[in-house]
This record gives sequence, structure tokens and C-alpha cells, in this order.
Amino acid sequence: MKKIPLILTLLLTIITISACTQKTSSENAASKSESVIESKPQTNISEREINNNKINWDKGTSSLKVVKDKSTITDLASFPTSLDKLKKDNDYVIQGTIIDLDEMTDYNENAMTKATILVDNVISGGNGIQDHTIKVVFTGGVTENSKSQQVYVNRVDAPIPEIGSKIITGIRTNRSQDTTDKKYAKYLKTNKLGGSDTFKISVPEYNIWVKNDGEKKYSLNNPELNGKKTSDSNKEIADKLQKLTDILNDKYNK
Repeated sequence: MKKIPLILTLLLTIITISACTQKTSSENAASKSESVIESKPQTNISEREINNNKINWDKGTSSLKVVKDKSTITDLASFPTSLDKLKKDNDYVIQGTIIDLDEMTDYNENAMTKATILVDNVISGGNGIQDHTIKVVFTGGVTENSKSQQVYVNRVDAPIPEIGSKIITGIRTNRSQDTTDKKYAKYLKTNKLGGSDTFKISVPEYNIWVKNDGEKKYSLNNPELNGKKTSDSNKEIADKLQKLTDILNDKYNK
């Protein structure tokens, strides 16, 4: 029996190690993208509970002076030109119900609000978050102005959806241990966020569709790109998003 040359043995060893490493990396990547929420699925959230949350939130915000704020959108990377792109650009695309809103401390002098969402249906991504409640952060909400008076900041191009409304959106993991922004990671922890149930909506001006109580269809959650408020300069973007809105309603508005 012939002996295998030493150099061939070394090459075979390197190839085997490389293959194992690539397999492990792929498994790690897959496990990272598939979130496993530590809490149990929520099957007992009632309409009464959601309605009480809405009453309490409205009671604390309805009397506040509304300050309108408009962002300057520079990130077009998450602009969903199609349903496939919406799925590709996010860890998950979900249908959910906004079941509660909570005030947060300001971040970089911006009002912030925590939203609790019940995941009713996973359109794309693993089923590990199905029927779970998740948390996302919206810009806007209750804060203090320069006179130390409480006001409500309304993002006119990405308003905070109402409690009880149905939404379709893409989300990404936003855990404190996964972010490279240490300041923001600390901010999440300060506001009791950053765990396995914390997610991020990338560029919400383009990536949230809302159906409020009494409405028959989902609409893009951006009045600046919806209907009569759409300017001529935004018409091309608005038209593309409307086509995607029509697709989402056809497929998922049951």
C-alpha cells in the first residue's frame, strides 16, 4: 500500500478544517438571524386590555401641545421597491397589533416612545417570534420643551401608530449586546430594552403600513407620501410605495 505524501496529508487537513469552519460560521449566522424570544407566546391579550392601554395613553397625551417635526431622510438603503426587497432588507416582515405605548427618556435631545407589538403573523423570517410580544422604539412622543413644559412631538412623516392599530413592517434585531453603538446600547438598557424581544424598524418613513380601527386597508404610515400631501418631488417615490402597498393589501389584508 502506497503512503500518502506528507504535503497531500496537510492539504487534506486544511481543506477539512476550512469546511468545518465555514459550516460553523453559516450555522452561527443562521442562529443569529433567527430570534428566539425568551418569554412565552401571548395568547390571552384581550381587546379590553388593549383598549384600556389606549385610554391611559390618550389621557396622558391628548392635552399636550403638539410640536410637529420632520426628519431629513438620507438613508435610501431600506427603501422597499418591492416585496422581495422588503423581505431581503429585514430579518423579519410581520403583521402585528400595537398593544401599548410607553414614554422613554430622550435620546440625543429627541423624544422617544416604546411600542409593544403583538406579532400576529410572520410574513417572512423564522416563526420564533410568532404570537410573541416584541418592543420597538419610535422617534417622537412626550418630552419637555425649553420652558420645562411637557409637549408631544409628532413626526409628520413617521407618526407613532395608535394603540390597537394593525401594522405591517420589516424589523431587525436591536439587542443591546448586538449593537456597536455603546451609547445607544446603554440607552436601551436604561429604558429596560435590549433583550431578545427588542427590534428595530429601519427608516420607518418607508417601512410601516398601518390599518386603524374602522379602516379597510393598510396605508403607508407617512402622510407626506400619501394622497394630496405628496409633493411633485416625491411623486416617483410615492408611486413605487403605493404599488407595494397595493401588493401588501392584496396578499395580507384578510
